[in-house]
Parts: sequence; C-alpha cells; structure tokens
Amino acid sequence: MLKVKKFDKLVFTSFIGPYLLSFFVAEFVLVMQFLWKYIDEILGKGFGIIDLLELILYFMVTQIPMALPIAVLISSVMVFGNMSERYELSSMKSAGVSLMRILRPGIVLALATAGLSLLASNYLKPQANFKFQKRFRAIQSQKPSLTIEEKIFNKDFKGYAIRVDEKDKDGTGIKGVSMYDHTQTDKSLINFINAKDGKMYNSATGQYFIMELYNGTQYSELKRKKAKVSADKTRKKYPLMRTQFQTWRKYFDLGEFDSDEDGIKINRNKEDMLNTLQLLTAIDSVDRYQDQIKKEIKAVQRADLKIQKLPEQAIKEQKRNRSEAATLLDKARQKVKRSKPKVKQHKLELLPMPRDSVVTSIYQLTLKKDQKRYLTSATTASGRLKDQLKMSTTKIATSAKKREKYLLRLNQQYAFAMICIVFMFIGGPLGSIIRKGGYGYPLLIAILFYMVFIIMTIMGEKLVRSSEMDAIFAAWFSNMLVAPVALLLSYMALKDMKLSSISIGRLLTKLNLRKVD
Repeated sequence: MLKVKKFDKLVFTSFIGPYLLSFFVAEFVLVMQFLWKYIDEILGKGFGIIDLLELILYFMVTQIPMALPIAVLISSVMVFGNMSERYELSSMKSAGVSLMRILRPGIVLALATAGLSLLASNYLKPQANFKFQKRFRAIQSQKPSLTIEEKIFNKDFKGYAIRVDEKDKDGTGIKGVSMYDHTQTDKSLINFINAKDGKMYNSATGQYFIMELYNGTQYSELKRKKAKVSADKTRKKYPLMRTQFQTWRKYFDLGEFDSDEDGIKINRNKEDMLNTLQLLTAIDSVDRYQDQIKKEIKAVQRADLKIQKLPEQAIKEQKRNRSEAATLLDKARQKVKRSKPKVKQHKLELLPMPRDSVVTSIYQLTLKKDQKRYLTSATTASGRLKDQLKMSTTKIATSAKKREKYLLRLNQQYAFAMICIVFMFIGGPLGSIIRKGGYGYPLLIAILFYMVFIIMTIMGEKLVRSSEMDAIFAAWFSNMLVAPVALLLSYMALKDMKLSSISIGRLLTKLNLRKVD
C-alpha cells in the first residue's frame, strides 16, 4: 500500500505544474481572441486600464470550459511522456503495476476537471457573460462621443451610420458630418444629412446623446404609391425633398444600450446566459408553445375542411330542393287532372339543370344580388385561413430554431466536460507510446487533437444554426470523433505498441480478422 501511495503521489504531483501552466496558456490564447475581436472598439475610445482589465477578466471566466480540455490533454501528454522518457513507467510496470493503475491519478484529475467544467458552464459562464455584456454596453453609453472616430462610419446607434471628418480635442466639436438614416421601412429610399460643423454631447439627465449640427442640408427621398418609371424602364423614380437648415438637433436614446433584469437586450445569444435548469425550462416553454401553435393549425385545418365541404353540401341541398320541387309539381298535375278544367292545359316541367358545375347550380339557387356577396365571403374566409396557417407555420419554424439553440447549449455543457475525460485517455497512452516529454513533439500532437475537437464543435454549431444538423448530434459529434482514437491509443499503450503506420496497420488487420472469424 505504501508503494501504491507513492505512485499516486508521484503522478499527481507531476500533473500540477503542467496542468496549471497549460490552463493559463490556453486562457491567454483565448483572451487574445477577445482582443482581436474588440480591438477596434477599445483603442482610442476612452477605455481605462481598469475597464479593460475588468472586461478581460469576465471574458476569461467565460472561456474556462474551453481551456480545461486542452489543459488536461497537454499535461497528460507531458507527464506520461516525461515518465516514459526517464523509464519510470517501465520500472513501475516491471514492479507489477499496470498502466491503467498508473493512470488512476490522472483519471481522478480528469473527473475533477469535468466537474469544474460543469460548474463553470452552469454558474460562472452565464454570470460572466451577463456582466461582460452589461459592462461593455455601460461603457458605451457613458461615453458615446468617444466611439465616433474621424473618417470612420459609426453604427453604434441602430438604424444610423455617422461619419465625422474632424473632431476637436475636447471631443465635443465636430466638422464635416455625414449621417445616413436607415430607420425607414423601405431601405432603398435615401435619407441623408450633411453638415459643415456641429457638436455632440450628452443631455443633462444622461438619457440622450445629442448631435447638434449647423449649416447643413437634408436629402429625403419620398415614396409614392405609383412611382414614375425612367425612360429606359430599368428603375423607378421617386420625388426628392431637399431641406437646408442652420441648426438641427438629433436625439439618440441611450436606453438601447441599457439592459433589463433578464438581460434580453444585452446579448442576441440569450442561451449563453442560461444554466442547465434554465435551459430545460426554456426548452419546455418552447415545447408548450409549439403544442399551442399545433392546436391552432389543426383548428385552421378543420375550418378549411369545412369550407372544402361546402360544395358537397350545396349539391346535397340542391338535390333535396329538386326532389321537393318535383313532388310539388306531381301534386299540382294530379290536382289539375282531377279538376278537369275547360281551359287549355299548360305543360308544366322542371327546367334541366346542369350537373357539371356546382357554381352554376349555386347561382341558379340564389338571387343575383346575393351571388357576389357569397363568393366574396368564401374567398375572404379562404384567404384568411391560408394566412393564418402560413403565420402559424412560420412561428413553428422560428420556435424550432430557438429550441435547437437551447438544446445545443445544454448538450455542449456536458460534451465539454466529457471531452476532459476522453483527452486523458488520449494524452496518457500517447505520452507512454511516444516516450517524449517537454513542450516539443508532445505539445504539437496535443494541439492537433484539440484543433480537431474545436473545428468539429464550431462546424456543428454553424450547421445547427442553419438548421442542417440535429443539435444533440452536433454537440456530441466531436466527442464521438475523438473517442475511437482514445480507445485505439489506450489499447496500443496496454500492449506496448509503438506509434507507427506499420503497428497501426497490423492492429487494424488483426481486428478485421477477428471480426471475420
């Protein structure tokens, strides 16, 4: 027992340094990704060092589930590679200790890492995402004038593109202002404002950002119901209104940068701010919403079926009316014969009615003043049902996409935790096979495996968002792709096989022969 405890202590203490170093290196690389993404919105816009460090800290917390798997992979390759290079693994095996027993401290560490990944995904990441977005928008709303740079179009305010040629040193005075207004429903219509100079500032209450322009012109293209067609008949012409002004103020509401209690306005990907219980609740809400819409669709289909049966009912009613009319006519003929009048008898007959057209029969059974009303009512009811059915189908498709996003995020939380265990069964056997430690060859191989995992994860997420792959399959696809490699390397390490094309070929041939037998 004393020797076994020494093995565990030796392996576990060997993991501490490489594990922590690999984790912080991965975090550093992922933080650099954040800086590359937001570098244009940070530099020269009034961000203090404290604000920048706060944003980086929040972003680092959100990337913990991404950094933990590669920390397990790199540390396991390095530890067991060093032990194999120094013949420590050979000494342990010669003492009767199996490789799986030697891997036990690493497996325990991988399980603890998987638990930490779940904890970070369920509690740390949602809160950090919320804090990051809230803080980033708060900084933007506090200093919106600093986000407007010279000779660069700014699109921070929804529906507007603003360009300034020059800014004064105080950040208030501006010259050469151009503003495009895209808030109209028809985006093809021009609404452009040009001013020589002006100033920008926040209102006293801090609720509005004000741009006060001087000596400018506003060009507005108006839309008519019937636009004129150009001479070459290639485009339509609309009237243009030009207005010159000496002073013009535009108030931008800073409330669009604020967030509500649920954080819905902060991030377009709301699923990134939910934990497991919240995701399950959201999925259940979407399911109940879809069930309600499906009931509405069935009701619409039943109503449409009734409309389709109206011609059949009209035929039955027509036959019933003809039968009653024929009965009354026979009674009238018999009554005339019994009376034996001296006047000339007139032959009474029913006019033949066409049977090939239901509409013609309905026309004959109704008055002319009612025919148009009946047809208009039927057409309106049919069109209304079609529009309602189309709208319900669109709601189903939209809610299905939202459900797939929630389902993807829910399964990704557990897929990132499971890959930590899978990487342990890749890194440990791989290190014992290649018998090489350090940050050279083992690090390269570990990064290649991690790149495959990340590429498959990103590809699956893109396919889910485009509705081309199931969410559960996309979340676990990278694990299913890497797991067979872990089994193969573990088997090769247990059999003391070398990592070469010849040995792998022999192994596959051997497995194939067993399958044939």
